[in-house]
Amino acid sequence: MERSNDVSRKINLLRQYMLDKKKNAVLIRRTDNFAWITSGARSYVSITNFFGAAFVIVTSDRSYVLTKNMESKRLKNEELTDNFEIVEIPWFEDIEKSTINFLSGKDFVDDSENEFSNFLSHSRVELSEYEISNYKNLGFKSTEALERSMKKIDRNMTEIEVKALVEYELTKAGLDVLLVLVYGDKSRLLYRHNLPRNLKIGNKCIVSICAKEKGLVASVTRTVEFEKDVEFEKQHRINAVIDTQILEELSKTYSLSEMFSKIKEIYRKNGYPEEWKLHHQGGITGYNSREFISTPYSNVNIKNNMAFAWNPTITGTKFEDTYLKTENGIVPLTFIANSNWPVLNLEINGNQHQKADVLFLS
Repeated sequence: MERSNDVSRKINLLRQYMLDKKKNAVLIRRTDNFAWITSGARSYVSITNFFGAAFVIVTSDRSYVLTKNMESKRLKNEELTDNFEIVEIPWFEDIEKSTINFLSGKDFVDDSENEFSNFLSHSRVELSEYEISNYKNLGFKSTEALERSMKKIDRNMTEIEVKALVEYELTKAGLDVLLVLVYGDKSRLLYRHNLPRNLKIGNKCIVSICAKEKGLVASVTRTVEFEKDVEFEKQHRINAVIDTQILEELSKTYSLSEMFSKIKEIYRKNGYPEEWKLHHQGGITGYNSREFISTPYSNVNIKNNMAFAWNPTITGTKFEDTYLKTENGIVPLTFIANSNWPVLNLEINGNQHQKADVLFLS
């Protein structure tokens, strides 16, 4: 599928929504929704922006991107397809007021309104062929960059130095870095989300990343050790088993709330009945690192062509990859089978699975 066709499909979804709700325009301001409707364009300047520097307006017969003159050239040349007409306003004008003036006389809905926001959230997670192709590329690039950087780690590095190394490789691969968590010997036993500190990592290092490209986000965790630790390796493998068993349940198609119950039981069967209480277990991913997290209250149906990132953790170890659910089974997006990263071969319910093992660095 061509990108412009993917954008046209989404515009038609919005027009059907407008027809159903008797509206004659929709306004999209959030960066995740902008990336979705444009099939990958960046409306932000700072990656922390919630509302971007450009808005999308769709009417019954036209599609616009409204932005300031200092952004329009980049958007036209680098980001947007021809599905949109660019409406340029002077840099010194208020974009919110300019948007309201542009929409004057129209009965419109914007993506801060709950019902429309909910519609967009559910639309974002049902991925098209075009988006799936982008996700596969992102998964490979982010995993390769993370594994490449972790092979360069030295036990005398600080967590901050490891973070810098990982960010360099991800950025070099052309990815936006949303998150790098680094866990050295002390931190992995203290915190589920360790923001890197000026501490030497010691004999073990776990790194978790979220990397973005074309609006989509891949989540990956990898682990290295500098001294062989059988108990540590065993616990890592239990995390990998839990992840695999979650995927086995995912293939049977549950709601996220039903998956939550399954995950609790999986932890119990693996001898860690309380650990699920200490960290969220992941869920549906896509244009955010987690679009919907699996909880007892997550009334979200699981469908094919959705991406998932689970992150089973047992105090001191963590496992995480990103996957795609398809009609033919679960497809790993962040596992590179032919890389020289060590592989765990697991058999669950008669099915063979490959997972990333702990890398020993001498």
